[in-house]
Amino acid sequence: MSQINRRDVMKVAAGLAGASLLPLHLMAAENDTLRMAISAEVGSLDLLQNVSPLHTYSLVFEPLIQYGENGTLMPGLAESWKVSEDGRTVSFTLRQNVTFSDGTKFDAEAAKWGLERWMGKKDFSWIGVSAAMESINVTGSHTLDLKLKSAVPVALMELTIIRPVRFLSPKAVDASGNQSAPIGTGPWIITQNSNSGTKLTRNENYWGKKPSFSKIDLLVVPDELSRSNALRSGDLDVIGGDWIAPLSPRRARALEQTKDVKVATAAGTAAILLTFSPRSKIFTDAATREAVNLSIDRNSVVQIIYEGFATPTANMIPASIPASGTVFEIPKRDIEAARAKLESAGWKSSGEGWTRDGAKLSVDLMVSDEALPGSRRMAELLQQQLTEAGFLVTVSAVDNATIHDRRQSFEYDLTFMGTYGAPYDPHGTIANLLLSSVDSGPDGKIYASPELDPIIDAGLSAPDASREAAMQKIFDWMHDNSAVVPLVVPERLWAYRDRVTNFVIPPHDYDMPVSGVVLT
Repeated sequence: MSQINRRDVMKVAAGLAGASLLPLHLMAAENDTLRMAISAEVGSLDLLQNVSPLHTYSLVFEPLIQYGENGTLMPGLAESWKVSEDGRTVSFTLRQNVTFSDGTKFDAEAAKWGLERWMGKKDFSWIGVSAAMESINVTGSHTLDLKLKSAVPVALMELTIIRPVRFLSPKAVDASGNQSAPIGTGPWIITQNSNSGTKLTRNENYWGKKPSFSKIDLLVVPDELSRSNALRSGDLDVIGGDWIAPLSPRRARALEQTKDVKVATAAGTAAILLTFSPRSKIFTDAATREAVNLSIDRNSVVQIIYEGFATPTANMIPASIPASGTVFEIPKRDIEAARAKLESAGWKSSGEGWTRDGAKLSVDLMVSDEALPGSRRMAELLQQQLTEAGFLVTVSAVDNATIHDRRQSFEYDLTFMGTYGAPYDPHGTIANLLLSSVDSGPDGKIYASPELDPIIDAGLSAPDASREAAMQKIFDWMHDNSAVVPLVVPERLWAYRDRVTNFVIPPHDYDMPVSGVVLT
């Protein structure tokens, strides 16, 4: 992501913390404008480059298929689709009378052009339907076939993700074919874009139901307290969303007591995990890892860290995600059982603590509040709990850049990670964060084992009829080998002013909650 101008950010944050963002004489003119906080600049919204946060794409660009509640596939720019019996051909019927916001017609030729910008390209081989692409054939003015070299069971789900699958106007590229402007078919058009904020206006030629208000102002406010104060004062209408302008559980509880402000929650689609470094010399065996699992009181994490806005879990993928597997029983905290596990793993207790082969049971728990807000407090809570079982835990608090660097090189013993959530899971988290043959870059690995890789390959390639059973084998292996410690599934948190009505949290947090909103 491109760098934010620090001077502009400081000005915005200072204004939010104190005086009104808007002069009084402009307030009336802005009654038809929804003002939302974002924690970082929107950027260019290039569909093929990882340079912008994902949250604004859906306002401007649309996919063939939309991700609905609990993973239901909904029509998008495709009215319907059909998958052949062998799974190698997907036939789409596209909506008619759809145009890009620059007036260019969206038809089968435009769709083919858009798909061929990324499908079959090496940079997007992490998307199964791209890696398997053989050809895209226009069969009519608004029909086309996607031919695959081999069946991809999650092909339709992959077509719901945010980037790169959405459609750009064929006229919005330069002579080299690079995106020159964010021109899509969506309900909103970007009119101004800087490192301090982005303005959008309603697309009056939108094919679907048009928004009831005419403008959106996205204001870059990196500081959560400033966002909260601006919501209280009425300078912002909406804050929240894990990937947009995060609202901490503690702040949400405070806002529940604020006049003219409402807090909305929805079931989470991502889990917070305590993960083991594949290179840790401490956690080479399942028994030691299971001792960690038995030392933790998840309910205390829910109440102390998440203020009740979470549910404890023993599952890596939340139940709100399709094919997330059997719900495992959450283990009760049992220090004696944890110590017994350590003994079975060869650890010996003495007056100087636990040792094995001359090494102490000393672990580094790496955290970053920038990467996961509240993770330092959670680490300190778990530090206390693990100490009772005999672990010597050092909490290493680092910045966002450092944690991503150290994740790649596995320079830690324990760390917190989050699953990707909808619409990317379960295949996104499993393929990128578990499969050892895939370079997951700064995201790191939840766990990596050559023994697990073929089980993952079989699960990801299984046909629909046997997919859930094949995926269950992945979850069973992780559970039986104590390869990860799932902690909680945080609820998705938003807060908004009472002038905002019909507020509905979308199915995933990479999307903006603006559909159906009415301003009063």
